[in-house]
Amino acid sequence: MLPLLSLGERLRPEFDVAFVSNFDKSLADIPSHEQVRRAWNVVNAELRKGFEKMSWSDWVQRHSAVSEEDFAKDPSRNRFAVLLSRTNHLSYHLGQAMLGRN
Repeated sequence: MLPLLSLGERLRPEFDVAFVSNFDKSLADIPSHEQVRRAWNVVNAELRKGFEKMSWSDWVQRHSAVSEEDFAKDPSRNRFAVLLSRTNHLSYHLGQAMLGRN
């Protein structure tokens, strides 16, 4: 989310191999729970710092994955929409985790 919201560079691209590029459980060498938790905390701290600096007008600017032309056609493709969609996605997985506890 850092580059998508123009808040900085990706911090842990090496996690892509374990969590994005390959099927679930296809790799024996996945980061430990502790490694993921530490990375999660670092990334969220950076996001929080970036959010604190953003004004409302910053939130309604285009995100980095949409072109100027497409944004002109659909200004709802902004940084705030990214935050909402990622938050909804996270809540979906939280619900899965809660169901998996039983």
